[in-house]
Amino acid sequence: MLVDMPLEKLREYRGRNPKPTDHVEYWARALAELDSTPPEIEIVPSEFTVPHADCSDLFFTGVGGARIHAKLVVPKGAKSVPAIVHFHGYTGSAGDWSNYLGYAGAGFVNAALDCRGQGGSSEDTGGVRGNTHRGHIIRGLDDHED
Repeated sequence: MLVDMPLEKLREYRGRNPKPTDHVEYWARALAELDSTPPEIEIVPSEFTVPHADCSDLFFTGVGGARIHAKLVVPKGAKSVPAIVHFHGYTGSAGDWSNYLGYAGAGFVNAALDCRGQGGSSEDTGGVRGNTHRGHIIRGLDDHED
């Protein structure tokens, strides 16, 4: 195994960048914005169908007014079952419906989010229209604190 410091030190390591002094205030503003954003939830049945699950496109409004998309797969006849929320990797998307059918067959509701600005259908209203795809992780690093 290749690591850049001993395991004992890695367990205590907190990173090189100090937390900004206004971190608590920033999160208070961010959560207040989230709480004041009406979700405007919309569930649209998908053209993709299978016998054991209902497949739908789930849309909701996120902060900044962005419309967010997720693939929603619900086992047929589900009343109250556990759920799994899937977040894809950087520059990805929710992928194909078939990725979630096994979970539905095992009795789990699935919501596979298209993370904003990446390869999926969600909007990124953070100053850039469409996909930001590359550079998303560092965009805004030297901008205003929000």
